[in-house]
Amino acid sequence: TGPSPQYGNFVTISYKAYIKLPDVSGKPPSKLDEFDSDEGYLIKHGNGRTIPGLDEGLHTMRVGGIRRIIIPPKLGYVTSGLGPIPVGPYGRWKLNRLLDRMVELKGGNVVMD
Repeated sequence: TGPSPQYGNFVTISYKAYIKLPDVSGKPPSKLDEFDSDEGYLIKHGNGRTIPGLDEGLHTMRVGGIRRIIIPPKLGYVTSGLGPIPVGPYGRWKLNRLLDRMVELKGGNVVMD
């Protein structure tokens, strides 16, 4: 409804983050596995400290907008220290476990609602 964020602007987002693992033959399709959520995550848009796929998705959103962003592995947690990262130890453990599983299965996506 409002303007799109420009690189360098501070942006506050609310989100739920999931991992969608690829379907493995012979097993039922995997569900979205939630690993984090936040009611007010503050980022500086375009500073290289958030996962690249989230930065791309935010760039075309508008103030007050709602979107599901599906982030492929190459635009996800590609280096350590990228956010958003779960605050608590259980959330970080769960994220790491799911990312390891993505590597094992050679696929999957990060999904941000």
